[in-house]
Amino acid sequence: MKKNREPWVWDSYALKKCLTIMKLSVFLFFLGIIQVLAIDSYSQQTRLSLKFSKASLERVLDEIENKSEFYFLYNQDIVNTKKVVDLDVKDEKIQDVLNALFAGTNIKYTISERQIVLTNSENQSGLNPPSGQQKSVTGKVTDTSASPLPGVSVVVKGTTTGTITDFDGNFALNNFPQNSTLVFSFVGMKTQEISVGNKATISVVMEDETVGIDEVVAIGYGTVRKKDLTGAVSSIGTKTIKDLPISHPSQALQGQIAGVDVKQSSATPGGGTVIRVRGAGSISASSSPLYVVDGYPLGDQNLNAVNPNDIESIEILKDASAAAIYGSRGANGVVLITTKSGKTGKLNINFDVYAGVQQVAKKMDVLNRDQFIEFSKEAFNTNYINKVPGAKATDPLSLRPSASRYKYPEVFDTNPTGLPNTDWQDEIFRTAPVQNYQLSLSGGDAKTQYMFSGGYYSQKGIVINTDYERYNARAKVDSKLTDFLKIGINLTSYYSQENRLNEGHWASDGVVLAALATAPLVPVYNPDGTFGSQSVYAVQSDGLTGVTNAVANSTIKNYYTTARVLANMYAEIDLSKGLKFKTTIGGDIVNVRRTNFRPSTVPANGVVAPLPSTYRSGIASTNQNFNWLNENTLNYSTKFGTKHSLDAVAGFTVQKNIWDSNEASGSDFPDDIIQTIGIAKVKTGTSDRSEWSMISYLGRLNYRFMDKYYLTASIRSDGSSRFGKNKKYGYFPSASIAWRASEEEFMKNITWIRNLKVRTSYGLTGNNSMSGGNYASIGLVSTDNYVFGSGVGSVVSGSSQSTIQNDNLSWEKTKQFDFGLEFNILSDKLFFTADYYNRLTTDLLLQVDVPAITGFTTAWQNIGEMRNTGLEFSLNARVLSKAKLKWNSNFNISFNKNKVLALGPQGDPIRSNGGVGDTHITMIGKPIGNFYGYKQIGVYMNAADLTNNPKEGTSNVGDVKYLDVTKDGVINANDRTIIGNNNPDFTYGFNNTFTYKNFDLSVMVYGSQGAEILHLAKRFYENMEGNQQQLTTVLNRWKSEDNPGNGIIPRANALTTGLNNAVSSRWVENGSFLKISNITFGYNLPENLAKQFKMQAARVYLSGQNLYTFTKYSGYNPEVSYTGDNVLAPGSDYGGYPTARIISIGFNLTF
Repeated sequence: MKKNREPWVWDSYALKKCLTIMKLSVFLFFLGIIQVLAIDSYSQQTRLSLKFSKASLERVLDEIENKSEFYFLYNQDIVNTKKVVDLDVKDEKIQDVLNALFAGTNIKYTISERQIVLTNSENQSGLNPPSGQQKSVTGKVTDTSASPLPGVSVVVKGTTTGTITDFDGNFALNNFPQNSTLVFSFVGMKTQEISVGNKATISVVMEDETVGIDEVVAIGYGTVRKKDLTGAVSSIGTKTIKDLPISHPSQALQGQIAGVDVKQSSATPGGGTVIRVRGAGSISASSSPLYVVDGYPLGDQNLNAVNPNDIESIEILKDASAAAIYGSRGANGVVLITTKSGKTGKLNINFDVYAGVQQVAKKMDVLNRDQFIEFSKEAFNTNYINKVPGAKATDPLSLRPSASRYKYPEVFDTNPTGLPNTDWQDEIFRTAPVQNYQLSLSGGDAKTQYMFSGGYYSQKGIVINTDYERYNARAKVDSKLTDFLKIGINLTSYYSQENRLNEGHWASDGVVLAALATAPLVPVYNPDGTFGSQSVYAVQSDGLTGVTNAVANSTIKNYYTTARVLANMYAEIDLSKGLKFKTTIGGDIVNVRRTNFRPSTVPANGVVAPLPSTYRSGIASTNQNFNWLNENTLNYSTKFGTKHSLDAVAGFTVQKNIWDSNEASGSDFPDDIIQTIGIAKVKTGTSDRSEWSMISYLGRLNYRFMDKYYLTASIRSDGSSRFGKNKKYGYFPSASIAWRASEEEFMKNITWIRNLKVRTSYGLTGNNSMSGGNYASIGLVSTDNYVFGSGVGSVVSGSSQSTIQNDNLSWEKTKQFDFGLEFNILSDKLFFTADYYNRLTTDLLLQVDVPAITGFTTAWQNIGEMRNTGLEFSLNARVLSKAKLKWNSNFNISFNKNKVLALGPQGDPIRSNGGVGDTHITMIGKPIGNFYGYKQIGVYMNAADLTNNPKEGTSNVGDVKYLDVTKDGVINANDRTIIGNNNPDFTYGFNNTFTYKNFDLSVMVYGSQGAEILHLAKRFYENMEGNQQQLTTVLNRWKSEDNPGNGIIPRANALTTGLNNAVSSRWVENGSFLKISNITFGYNLPENLAKQFKMQAARVYLSGQNLYTFTKYSGYNPEVSYTGDNVLAPGSDYGGYPTARIISIGFNLTF
């Protein structure tokens, strides 16, 4: 059976030429529509001239396709295309051509627009009917989205009697035995066998072949059958993500693919994730993978332009063999996203909608009002008694010295029950709606396919005054204009608007931390309607800390809008048999605007509102990024005899990125109403521009011998503007081999195992992304002052060199070895994949100290090394494949070990800030980004314990007891050490789908084991000082020798002693978790019922996202990382946005 394949893509240029681009886009858009609408009575207008003598039928059919827009569908088991025919026609209609061609044969044809279906009339007409009672049946075949499937083979099992489905997926079979079984087969779909019985009509829904060796997967600059892969490539399809209530494509990858660790470090509406492919691959450069959308390698952009509903498949290139074709950007893996294309067939209209509610998945246990008052009084009394001789806890506040943290608020004694008992978490959290509406139109014929889609997504945040809205539109048209020329356009656009909150320290208006640190006795609002503030209980060095009001902080305007257009256009020319040239040109424009304003109504750190006008501040900024790309490739495919196959690609690409930023800020506004920067009394502004460019040459060769021995070799040369003049170009080769052992003769009789393949690869990839920016190799100039003249002289503004030049600065290099094993067992019910990898990264980009004599303090150099090694296992299973009941299962597990091998010239460790001070350390011989602090070994239980153990100078009984790392008998900064690490021992995913009749159920589970979290925010809500809200863990504190608590939580003390609040292992928690990521239950309406409502198909489903997380972690989210993608300081919790549990109901309608 034959079936054409389709490509895609389109074009654009800088923002100042945006109008021109829009005009061109509109022109190309309507050109595509015109192509679509041109499906007319083509068969009546087209005339052909053909002359063949003793040619195969297949050759004649190919020639008709080449000379026209007609497209043949047939089953080679039914239609003998090797038959030798003669044909001589001149300027004839297609009907006359086919009549002459098939004269005297049993082949009959049906023409539907440009599609011609061939069948064998002998098997359908009953000329040679089988013996016994005869049967006739009609039916329709569709895919899982209810789209009709033309060209499906329908054969009576055990015979050559059969047909194929027509343009609308319909078929008819006559004159076959009563109790026959029909076999339905189609490329890329699971073959189905259906017993006819007494049925007169049959409806068949064909499913994708999820573990089939003939499944086609995308690789860089091409596609390949899964069985022909020599590298480590994993993929997920649209069915996996279609019902997930997600706002960002990266969220769909969590728990799906071995070797790909996906963490939602902050659950802010519209937010993305942190993705690591086979571990962190750099120290100062990015460790994120390269994202490629429909062949377009995104520059410094992320994936927010891609609507999850538009995704057809996501492929992950994990090893060097797969990723080296992307050269200096492939070291951290490559994520290939292919969006949906139009398919041959009549117009399909799909409407997908879901709506749901969100709630915070977990609340933290904090003290109530009475518990807090008791705790606070104890803390102040402890400090008072320890510092003042003869002091007693019963001493009145009036007799205590001031400004020494001896006095708690007087109201704690006079009217404690009259104080509020505010649950600040309830005040900032809410039940929030989420909704998504997506409409798509697709279809086409043999020459032109189209897909148009548009949608709206809205997510209110579970934290008040946060939200995210997105409008998206996409057009994708592919058209074969002539026998040798195919063109396509792909235009994606979106506009989003969002209100963000501040994360982190409450003094910087962090909302979540403010809610957790504010005492319950503080009201949200005062009686006069102004915002309440803990500052009313704060006196200098006495009372409570002036924590800001969380609800008020949420009203600070922090508004972002983003507009983006990603466009690509291509032309593909068939130069000769097997040789194609393809050129693409595209552009990606992103414009982000931010408006920020802090009104005087919001209390500040220690200051009660309303504030003076000098506290009013605002920011207005605009960032624009423009990236353009041109790629040109030659693809060649051929076969030598019956045993040798060769595929090759060679190409040339050029890409450039331009980033512009403008920001204006102001303070001291006259009022809160007019918030434009122009009216601020104090104004400042900044402007920046940065560019990079790259020119590349690439090539890849795939060789197959007898479909069991495989060789793949590739190389890419990248020239980058980011690096030194002596290192502008880098070369990135790779090679891989594979052996399909199951095809050997000695394996033919081993029936329990099939598709056994062994593969191995080795290659070099690079990383050209660096925190030093685009000009780290160049000596930069900055402003400076000079003194001229005699005496004191006069100061003159000028400039001077501020950074040192490095002409040899180059990209980081990653050498990776991979060994993989694949096989099927139990009649292809189980598909197993295993990989071992060893990934060595050298020439790490580090900013190191240089001698002061140079005039500089630091310089960028290639100097570090790091290694990742690991194992990956995947198991796909068709547990049940009954007619009414099906169960498919997927399990994957990954182990990765990271180790730093070399750092700067002296090997000095790197200390990093995960929220406050040096919280992390990276050192040779250890994993990257370790937690750094004191190691707690208990609490000083009594005087003897204090006397007999090393201690800090202010330590007392009841304080934290730390390990004396240096063994010098004193606890000080030199005793800080590694106290934990955020790298998991392993991650895993377990996903199951069940179908029973019209019902379906999917369950997705994701887990991580062995990671730790630095709960840094405990420096506020477990600081034991009695001046801020505390977790209920403080109820197990040390109170006395007779009541020592749990041996972990120290005493309450208003003025910390003994380094109790230093970063230590007391704040390091077990971050292992098992999360029920999603459960979806759906029901498909019977086809006859759907047709009554003028629909091809309809489905309703109920979905739960982030339903429950099993974890010992005390915070909101065990995936948290305050610093986001920073590999040097991962896994700290410092007031991040909590995870939401989402319950939604949705509909999938096809017309």
